[in-house]
Amino acid sequence: MRKRILVIEDDDVMRELMSMTLEQNGYEVTSAEDGVRGYDTALFLRPDLIVTDIQMPGADGIHVVRRVRDTTSLEKTPILVTTAFGTGSATFSLQLGANAFEPKPINSQSFLSTVRRLLSDRGTMKAA
Repeated sequence: MRKRILVIEDDDVMRELMSMTLEQNGYEVTSAEDGVRGYDTALFLRPDLIVTDIQMPGADGIHVVRRVRDTTSLEKTPILVTTAFGTGSATFSLQLGANAFEPKPINSQSFLSTVRRLLSDRGTMKAA
């Protein structure tokens, strides 16, 4: 069974790039263009991993991290945050419960390595 990944990103080009990279590596990808739609999609989809941008209009990635961690059915879902605006908000999101950070523009090899690690870590947690 293919792993399901939810990509929450307001930039159309970046969302498409991340989605294509993941799909080309065997993942099933669903995307959303903002934090509100992303959270609602996560509730319905129950993905194996959430990738979210931090800087988005309206409900940003920080909001997504908080809501996911406060939702029983999603609280153990790994979250990878991305941002082009330095490490300050990324560090804050990690303190709130995100599992990893990737800077933008995305380096495909590093991005995929982090995705694989987070999915592998999740499998280890479930087996324990």
